[in-house]
Amino acid sequence: MGLVLAALVLLPQVVVGQDAESLRARIEEHYTSIHRGDGDVVGSHHLEEFSIFPGDGHALLEPGFGDTMARMGAEVPFPEAQVTMKHFSAQLYGDVGIALFYLDGVHGNDPGTWRVTAVWVWRDGRWMEAHHHESRLVS
Repeated sequence: MGLVLAALVLLPQVVVGQDAESLRARIEEHYTSIHRGDGDVVGSHHLEEFSIFPGDGHALLEPGFGDTMARMGAEVPFPEAQVTMKHFSAQLYGDVGIALFYLDGVHGNDPGTWRVTAVWVWRDGRWMEAHHHESRLVS
């Protein structure tokens, strides 16, 4: 009994696995940070080479766009969002997860629903977003 108890105490903390549920949890954490307006945390979820097709229809923001805008004295376009993730699904391909879902709510000053495809990569024991694509759902 003492050996079993010692093993339980000495076992490392359980780490969230590389599966669809852990990816969903990471994306929910990401949107919680977006809702709080915590850009630093949101940025920490992105790979250095992160790119995005924003939901407002603007052109691709390529890797390094934040640094480029900072050098120009411009702010990164980061609209406030109060959205709910719906109909989540994910396919995993080794260390890559492709997440598909809808965002429903208010994005900036624009209420509606957006379709999302997001590419996340398992790196150093956590999911990191590599690319994000949003487009408005047309009814």
